[in-house]
Amino acid sequence: MLSEPVLRVCRGLLALAALTAIGYDVAAGPGVSDADYFSYFTVLSNLFASAMLLYGVLRPARERSGTIEMFRGAAVVYILTTGIVYLLLLSGHAPAYPWVNAILHYVMPVAVTFDWLLDPPHVRLDPARTVVLWMAFPLLYIIYTLARGAIVSWYPYLFVNPHRSGGYLLVAGDCLAVGIGIIALIATTTWAGNHRREALS
Repeated sequence: MLSEPVLRVCRGLLALAALTAIGYDVAAGPGVSDADYFSYFTVLSNLFASAMLLYGVLRPARERSGTIEMFRGAAVVYILTTGIVYLLLLSGHAPAYPWVNAILHYVMPVAVTFDWLLDPPHVRLDPARTVVLWMAFPLLYIIYTLARGAIVSWYPYLFVNPHRSGGYLLVAGDCLAVGIGIIALIATTTWAGNHRREALS
């Protein structure tokens, strides 16, 4: 079990690595506009995870509220979704900057998950509540992506692009499959957090 000072240093380094990777990606010009770039789930989930890591740096664990613990858990789910979807659906695409790709798709999902297990929530999480609350962002993201895509004719990922063969029906099927996977991640993250909390109490 790592001490809190060590955890806080690790969180700061991880957040710095992710923010540096995103900043470099933007500055170097990934070939899309800033509006398009910040419409990637990968970028949004890494920014959110970085924000929660930085909160953990600035505030001691004893000051974390139940709301903050819910945000921490949500960050775990979203960053794991980023890593798993990349591995299953997108890893065949050659990244422009391999080190950026490694940080955002591999290092952060693993590290944020370990942070959750090493320093579990200080309150017990309600599984039904986490499913409802943590699914809100993925649902809003899909709605935003499809609505924006219909306006600007650009989609961040192939599986949400209705212009491919199969159209919106195939998109709906893909989104449903990903949604079921996210629900499974929510259930696992909630269980792991509660189990670790009880084991360490």
